[in-house]
Amino acid sequence: MTPTPSVLPQNAFLRWTRKLADATEWLAAVILGLIIAVNLTAVLARYVFSSPVGWSEEAMRYGIVWAVYLAAGATFRRGEQMAIDLFRHPIFVRIAANVTLVSTLALAGVVVALGFPFLLDTGQVTPSIRLPMWIPYASVVVGYLLIAIQVIAVYFDPPNPDDGEDME
Repeated sequence: MTPTPSVLPQNAFLRWTRKLADATEWLAAVILGLIIAVNLTAVLARYVFSSPVGWSEEAMRYGIVWAVYLAAGATFRRGEQMAIDLFRHPIFVRIAANVTLVSTLALAGVVVALGFPFLLDTGQVTPSIRLPMWIPYASVVVGYLLIAIQVIAVYFDPPNPDDGEDME
């Protein structure tokens, strides 16, 4: 049986969000790997060669921020974010899903709207590596856009709690 035309865009969207979650999670993992490499280089340079790398801490700091915001959407998609479940009855689950959708989209909208002006090139640069400040600021806006996309996907395709280990 062929799916109805109204289901096709939703299925395509859900497949795309899964791929997006996987891609952003891998990118965050690569960034964390680079942070480890920079940290190892900085330690070796300081204690073995007595020549500290001045930009390493700043690069690691902004790398961590980017990794966290990139992985936030994937975390939400998999249902691995922290949550408080007060009621487990099926009626409350649907109400909680609606509240989560509306409140997360509202928060993401506010963060993106208020954060967008920071993405304009103001001429500010970071102290050590002289990176334009809009690049670190963009991590917050990009992260909340990813969260907004994934919260919509989770509303239509909730994560299966049996996919991971039970933490209780």
